[in-house]
Amino acid sequence: MNLELNCEYPDPGEAKLILEMVTLVTGRMKPQLGRIRRAVHAKATGCVRGVFTIRDDVAVDFRYGVFHQPKRSFQAIIRFSNSSEMICPDGKGDARGMAIKLLDVEGTPAISGIAPHCQDFLAVNHPVFPFATPAEYVKFFGIRETPLLGDPLAGAWLALFHYQHVKIAREILGAIVTNPLELTYWSGSPYWLGPPGATGGRAVKFSLVPSFAGTAAPGDPGSMPDDYLSHALAHQLRTREAVFEFRVQPQTDPAAMPVEDTSVKWDEEVSKPIPVATLTIGVQDVNSPEGLALAEECEAMAFSPWNSLAEHRPMGGINRLRRAVYLASQAKRGARSLP
Repeated sequence: MNLELNCEYPDPGEAKLILEMVTLVTGRMKPQLGRIRRAVHAKATGCVRGVFTIRDDVAVDFRYGVFHQPKRSFQAIIRFSNSSEMICPDGKGDARGMAIKLLDVEGTPAISGIAPHCQDFLAVNHPVFPFATPAEYVKFFGIRETPLLGDPLAGAWLALFHYQHVKIAREILGAIVTNPLELTYWSGSPYWLGPPGATGGRAVKFSLVPSFAGTAAPGDPGSMPDDYLSHALAHQLRTREAVFEFRVQPQTDPAAMPVEDTSVKWDEEVSKPIPVATLTIGVQDVNSPEGLALAEECEAMAFSPWNSLAEHRPMGGINRLRRAVYLASQAKRGARSLP
C-alpha cells in the first residue's frame, strides 16, 4: 500500500473489534473506594486549575481550532493520574497521565451533534503506546479474561508475538517518577490539525515539556507513601507555579511516522516539535476547601480525546477505539464532559 501523508487507513474489521473492547472494558469496571472509577487512569494524583495561552508567533498554517488566535488564553482544569484501572500505591510502576480540559471553547465539535464547549488534550509520560492497533489491544485484554491465568497468559502472548511492545511496557513501568509536574508528556496517538474535514490540514502529535525537572528521584519508589506523587504536587504548588510548553509535531513521512500504529515513535530529530502554547499551573492550595472541591468535581468529569473541536479530531485506530470505550466508561460512571 502506498501510504499518503495525513491520511487514515481503518481496518475493515475494526468496528467489531471496538464492540468487543467496549464489552471487555466495561465488564472490568468495578467499584473502588465507594464508586465506579474510570476504565483507565482510575487514580488521580492531582486536579488543578491552569491557564493555556497561545503563543504570539504561531505559524499561519497551525492557526486552527484553539490555536487560531495568537495570545488568546483559556482557563483549564488539569487532572494528573496513574494509568492503571486499579487504585494502587504511587510507587508501583505505571504510566502517568496528564488530561487537560480547556473551558469555554467555541467551534464545530469533532463528534457531530455534540457541543462540548471544551477541548481536551490527553497525554502520558511516554512517547508511544505498548499496543500498535485495536486488534492487538483487544487480543491482549481478551486473553486477560482467562480465569486464574489471564495476566500471565497475556504477558506470554505479548512477549512471543510482540516483543518490542514488551520493551515499551518495561520502559513505562520502570520509569522512576518524582513529581507529576516535572514530567514530559506525549499524546502517543495522532490528531488532525487543520480545517474540519479530511483535507487542508495535517496529522500531528503533541507533547508538553516542563520548564523545571530537577527534583532528585527517590531511591526506592516502592518504599514511599502510597500518595507521594500527590504530596509532591501539592508541596510544589503551595509556593511555585508549574509551566509546560505545548508543542505540535507534524507528520512528515507516512511510513516512518504512521497514523495507524501508535507503537512507533515519530522521530523528533526528523520532525522537530514546534511550540504553539504555554500551560501555566499557578500557585494554589490543592488541600484547601476549594482545592478539595475541585478534586471531587474532577472525578465526576469525563476527559476524552473526543471532547474536541473538529480542527483537532483524533486520528488512527487506537483513537477510534478510544471514542467508543471512553463513551461507554463515561456512561457507566455517570460522568459528564464539563464542570
